[in-house]
Parts: sequence; C-alpha cells; structure tokens
Amino acid sequence: MSMAVDRIGSLPDEILIHILSFVPTKQAFVTSILSKRWTHLWCFVPNLDFSDTKLKNGEDSSRFSNFVNTVFHSQDCFGSHAINSFILDIDHFFSGLLPCGTYYINGWVDILVERKVQYLNLYLHAPVNWEETIPPTLPTAIFTSTTLVVLKLCWFFMGVDFPFPFTFPSLKTLHLKDFYFHQQSDFFMLLDGCPVLQDLQLSNINRGHFDFASLLYLSSSRLKNLNRADIIDCHCIFPMKSLSNLEFLRIQLLEYDQPNDFPTFHNLIHLVINYDGDIVVQVLHHCPKLQNLELYRKLQGCNWEDEFIEEDDQENWVDSEFVPPCFSLNLTTCTIRDFAFAGLQHCHIMLAKFILKNARVLRTMTILCNKKQSKVERLLSSCPRASTTCQLSIY
Repeated sequence: MSMAVDRIGSLPDEILIHILSFVPTKQAFVTSILSKRWTHLWCFVPNLDFSDTKLKNGEDSSRFSNFVNTVFHSQDCFGSHAINSFILDIDHFFSGLLPCGTYYINGWVDILVERKVQYLNLYLHAPVNWEETIPPTLPTAIFTSTTLVVLKLCWFFMGVDFPFPFTFPSLKTLHLKDFYFHQQSDFFMLLDGCPVLQDLQLSNINRGHFDFASLLYLSSSRLKNLNRADIIDCHCIFPMKSLSNLEFLRIQLLEYDQPNDFPTFHNLIHLVINYDGDIVVQVLHHCPKLQNLELYRKLQGCNWEDEFIEEDDQENWVDSEFVPPCFSLNLTTCTIRDFAFAGLQHCHIMLAKFILKNARVLRTMTILCNKKQSKVERLLSSCPRASTTCQLSIY
C-alpha cells in the first residue's frame, strides 16, 4: 500500500501563510494544533479577519477581546509586525457591551495605524435598542494614518475631538454606513481629507446642526479622482459639483435635492436612481454619455392606493424638445424595478413611455413589477419606440 503524500505540508511556509490569509483569524488560529510546524505559522498572517462575531453578554465580550489581544501579542512575540488588512464585524445584542468594546477598539486601532494597515473595516451592528444609544466615537488614531487605502465604517459617531487638519493621502475607497457627524462641516472636512478618493459609498448618514463653516466647504470641495459613488439616505448636504468625473452613480434623491445644482457628468455611463416624479428626466440632462439606466422606487412611506390609468391617455409628460442628449446616441439599457410595488401611478407609466419614444439606440427595457403585469404590458406594448431593435421585457 502506497504512503499518502502530504502535499500541503510540503509547501514552503510563505505559501502556507498566504493560504491562511484567506480564512478568518479564528480558523487560522486553530491550525496551530496540527503539528509543531503549524504552531506559530498563523502569527505571521498579515490579514486579520474577525467577521461574524456575535456578542450576547459580557462574558462573550471579554472572551473575544482577550482573543484579539492574544493575536496582537503573539505577532509581537514572533517579530511579525505587518498588518495589511483588519476586519472587525461585531453584532452587539445589547448596548451595555459598548463602553468596554469601544475601549478595546480604540487600542486596536492604535496598533493597526502603527503597523501601517492598508485595509480597515470596522463594522458594528447597532444593538436592538439603537434608537436610545449613541454610536461609539470613531477612534481618533484613524485620522493619523497615512497608509490606509480602504476604509469601511459602520455605526460610528465622528465627534468634536478628532484632530484637524488631517488627510488620508492614500485612501481610495471610503464606505460609511449608519454614520453620524457632529455637524455638517465635519462631513465636508472628511471628504476634503481624501484627495485621491475613487470609490465612495454612503448609507444612512446623519448630522447634528448645520454650521455656517459648511458653506465654505460646499463651494470648494473637490473629488477629482472619484469615479464611483453610491449615496443612499444621506441626510447631510452633499457637494454634488465634486462628482463631475463619475463613471458610476447610485443615488437616492431626497425632497430638498435640486438637479439644477448637479454638474454635467461627462464620464457617467451607469446611473441608478429613484424615480419619484419627473426629477429623473431633469437629472438625465446632466448625463450626456449615459449608457445604462436603472430606476427604482423609494419605498419608505409609500402607502397610496392604485390609481386608475386611462389606456388612451395622451398627456405629454415631458415636452419632446427637452429630450436628454444621452437618448440620441448612448442609452442602450434601461431597467425599472418595483414598478407597481406601492401603486401604479400615472407618472411612472408616462416615464416609461417617454424613454421608449425617445431613446433611439435603446436595446432593452426591463420592467420588474410585483403586480398588474398584464396592465403594464397592455399600456406599454403598443407604445411607439424610437429604437426599432428595442426589446421590452416585463416580469
């Protein structure tokens, strides 16, 4: 009988360490019991991943904090100081864990900045009673990092104690979720501190008071390298003029957003936007090279009943002389989601008809509706199409 070949064990340490860098740190740690050779290999892994951490009580919190501290200490003992990536994903089940947890997180961030971390993801799930809980203050050591390339933060508060001025000279990706700013100008200062930013994602962003210093940042903010932005539920005033170089934009327009303040997006080829009212067409006038358009409903608070729509309604929704430039040469794909989710409205049908009648090179229009599919088909299938090759699909 032939002896089994240990193919994994025959690999050099550098390869094994590289393999371990793709698994959560807890699993990498467990490999230390495999053999004497594996005992300390995990200490040299430059990527630390503490994802899917659920803390149900104080004992869980203490045990987890001790484990993370052990990882840092073990790396020190074996002369491994480089940390490329750090992911912390914690689900708190009650707010009493936060004070202790915040203390440890601040200390860990100090170590990470010292070890020149490049990818930092701090994702805190808000506790059940989050409405009554102030989010943890963002560790100030983050603002001293000169090596961060990717920064992703969830459920933090940027308070009054952060160092100013600051800059992230290497930061290319910034994702913020459930994030709170002390005042409007803090939001602008954060954006201004990212001169080479390329990818921005904002979701549920809130602020305290509006300060007049914000007006200076609003007029001077520039994100020249930004080519991708995803802005949903942003309750801070956003410097739209700084987005002129985008190639991809996903945005949820709020009541006070004015398309007239938008720049011309000369490079934008993919737009995802909510389609309440005729504001969509106003925005499209700023997107001359747009190729892919995705429309979706802002569903919060929609409780109206279905309206009856006349099949022979010929009302002009938008005057044809104001057709967006992208309809002539560039728009090839249009997807409309949640079409009849909360009531089939007259303006929604007219918007779909307007696109079909004027988009000359449109190849596909896909409409996703959870009800009234037959009515939508009846209203749109007979609509004239500017593009003879356009395929209309309704699901």
